[in-house]
Amino acid sequence: MQRRWLHWSLLGSVLILATTWYKVQLDDNGCINSDSVRVRVVDRVTLSVRTDTTFCAGDGVQLDAITNGLQFSWSPNLSLSDPNIVNPVANPPSSTTYQLTARIGNCFATDDVRVTVVPYPYVNAGNDVTICYNTSVQLNGTAIASNYFWKPQGSLSNPNILNPIAHPPFTTNYILTATDTLGCPKPGFDTVTVTMLPKMNVTAGRDTSIVAGQPLQLNASGGENYLWTPSNWLNNVNIANPVASINGSIDSIRYKVFVTNTLGCADSATLLVKIYRANPKIFVPTGFTPNGDGLNDFLKPIAVGIDRIEYFRVYNRWGQLVFSTTINGHGWDGKIAGKAQTSNTYAWVVKAVDYTGKSVFQKGTSTLIR
Repeated sequence: MQRRWLHWSLLGSVLILATTWYKVQLDDNGCINSDSVRVRVVDRVTLSVRTDTTFCAGDGVQLDAITNGLQFSWSPNLSLSDPNIVNPVANPPSSTTYQLTARIGNCFATDDVRVTVVPYPYVNAGNDVTICYNTSVQLNGTAIASNYFWKPQGSLSNPNILNPIAHPPFTTNYILTATDTLGCPKPGFDTVTVTMLPKMNVTAGRDTSIVAGQPLQLNASGGENYLWTPSNWLNNVNIANPVASINGSIDSIRYKVFVTNTLGCADSATLLVKIYRANPKIFVPTGFTPNGDGLNDFLKPIAVGIDRIEYFRVYNRWGQLVFSTTINGHGWDGKIAGKAQTSNTYAWVVKAVDYTGKSVFQKGTSTLIR
């Protein structure tokens, strides 16, 4: 390599046979500055493009080359980030051979690389599905792959088959993952959502008591379609609110109602009806034991053949009102202002209207037993 110091005042052209440094010096009325440039001379353009490669469709791959070239041109320029740099990113839709031309002035060299596109493993987890509360569903995945598995696995009958039975505890996204040996080293994924509906809130009403021959209005809720069983004494078993007209031939009957909603989910509920062969009456126990054992803990009215209770009142021996209610079956727990009372006798009165519209009045005493 030679270093030559030249002074020139006009632009010109030179014939350079070897790599050379040129320096220019500027003198402007005694103010001097200088700069230099290296002109590299090569006998040929060297070029070696990267080896042929394979990539997963859509991911892209970076091309590259080892070269002393200064200008670059890739062809075809299909799906290249920049065809005029040495290392563009290629993302062709199908396998493509790219050729790189590297230039230094009028000298050039070419080389090519084959980019093979392979698809991700094909996987389809199936359509999203909605199921009833606490039920199962069969998943229906498809895959073109050598291996596949589902996650999460805990609620599946077999996570390593395409069509396992899923019994999710709640709404769950199941992910089907697949891998193959076709060239793409990355797995394919797809997700199916199994939406679990909330538990149906089905009720047949509270257990009740009636007198023989008293019409009883049943009231179920929680769905769209209803079926009562047994059908005995009911005017319509396929509605939510049939009327029962029970005679005195039985002491009690338990009705069960089956309910479905618009999606076909089903649930059921029951109620017990006790039948008394007597006139409408309000039963109040003569004694109660409010000790929290769940047995006879409350002094309460049990109305039979009664349409509504106007009042049920309890008084202590000094005539002080200690409890009052208008609700059948709602009673006193033996406490005054939260303080448990000792054993004693209490008076009660009750006024109600029976199912025929007649007024019913009763009174009596009951003993609190500790």
